Amino acid sequence: MKRVLIFLLLYMAFAVMSCYEDHSAKDFKIIKPIVIEFAGAETAVKIFQFDTLEINPIIYKNGVSDENLTYEWKIQGNEYPETVLSNKMTFREPISAAPNSTAYDLILTVTDKTTDIQEFSRISVTVESSLGEGLLVADTRDGATGDVSLIMSMNFTRGLLEKSTRFYRDVYSSVNQHRLNGLVKDMQSFVKSDSRTLTILTEADIYRVDPFEFADWEMNNDLFFVPIDGDLHPKNMMLWDYWGVEFLNVNGKVYPRNSSWGNLYYNFYMYTPDLADYDVSQMIVCGTYYYAVPYAFDENKNRFLQVNSRYDGFLQFREQNPGLLFDVNNVGAYDAIYMGEGENAQLMTVFKAEKGNDYWLAAMQTKEEDSGSNLPKGRYVLTNCPGINEAVGFAASPISTDFYYATKDQIYTIALGDSQNVTAESRYTVDRDRDGEITSLTMWRGEYGRMNVSSETSSTGMTTQNAQYRMLIVTTYKESTGEGKVLTIPIVKLTSGTLEPNRDIHGRYEGFGRITKVAYNKVGN
Repeated sequence: MKRVLIFLLLYMAFAVMSCYEDHSAKDFKIIKPIVIEFAGAETAVKIFQFDTLEINPIIYKNGVSDENLTYEWKIQGNEYPETVLSNKMTFREPISAAPNSTAYDLILTVTDKTTDIQEFSRISVTVESSLGEGLLVADTRDGATGDVSLIMSMNFTRGLLEKSTRFYRDVYSSVNQHRLNGLVKDMQSFVKSDSRTLTILTEADIYRVDPFEFADWEMNNDLFFVPIDGDLHPKNMMLWDYWGVEFLNVNGKVYPRNSSWGNLYYNFYMYTPDLADYDVSQMIVCGTYYYAVPYAFDENKNRFLQVNSRYDGFLQFREQNPGLLFDVNNVGAYDAIYMGEGENAQLMTVFKAEKGNDYWLAAMQTKEEDSGSNLPKGRYVLTNCPGINEAVGFAASPISTDFYYATKDQIYTIALGDSQNVTAESRYTVDRDRDGEITSLTMWRGEYGRMNVSSETSSTGMTTQNAQYRMLIVTTYKESTGEGKVLTIPIVKLTSGTLEPNRDIHGRYEGFGRITKVAYNKVGN
């Protein structure tokens, strides 16, 4: 009976299905796909950072005009923020993402505006570093935020010819997608052992990036073993290169960092032997290689200090004999406004009276041991030098008795001798119509830079020479155009401080905002 019932049910189901008439549409429209072809080109590419990547795809959709297709190229990966680079079919854009052995994804999205249907394609992009040795230029265009660019040229980079100059503008913001908060006061690159850093100081922040990549690392208190209480007010930095030690001046206190084993963090600030509170304004490392020694000036007690050999504190100089040119332990009521290295590793310090317009230059012998009578070597009165109260920069020569200072419109040289009274001679007047006003002056200390100088015996009228300690770096700013420039001026005669007269062969690097700091990007040991 059950079998009969089952057969009956199956028969009825078949009968119902056979009576069903399919009323669905017999014709339908096939949506044709968007075609993206790369014509045999590689879909995995390598490129140097900041170089321009060009991709020429063939893109079409049958029955749809090109005007109805839209394009979006965006890059992502490696913690780089998803960024749209282009909205054109042909991609031709610089790649600023930080170098990384892991490839980025460059995603192409093509949209058919008539249907909103999209097609995607991916290209793997590996970015390699193109940044290296050169001149770092920090500038501002709005007076509130900063950026850092890099010039790689014959003047600053080993092995480059004049025609091979490369500008990498606004490197910091291009890589990190934001500008520096505040104006750059100082910056220093440091490559030693396993440590590779570029530290940038603004009025209230300390930034740490890789000098080959410029991508943000840690900043502010994250850079210290023991965080600093209260607000940070970074002042300046110095580097004891031979020993691999970097010193950071924050709020007048000096924090050392030994780079051994890749250490990136600063220790607690250094103490003085008398445990007195101190306020360092200027500091510099004098000498070369093994014989270099770091020095600082303490504004609280108006005294010079020397970093001890263990780099964990300062040394005080022994009591000075009476009748010397000045007392290194108490120079009087003066502020140190410049510190540099002079001939024979002498420490050259410009002082300005705390009250009034009295200026003088102290020349001090540098050595760890002294008899109490041989440190001061010169006390040069600068008060009557033209424009000294408006000086925007100073520069000392480690290989000669030259000394330089700049006002807004001129560069003066001083030949230092036995007399305390010196004469300043104008060696350069800025072309205000072309370049505006001088804003800073620096002596080039890099080992590998080259410069052009006039030569009567050369068929080209000039020859190329080593620029170390023989080239001044001058920055200018023209208010009416908002443009800052970097000029390099060769010193053609030492002692007298004579500068290259032919301005056509001076180095010129233009197109910046107001420049606040320049520094050597040293990326080798």
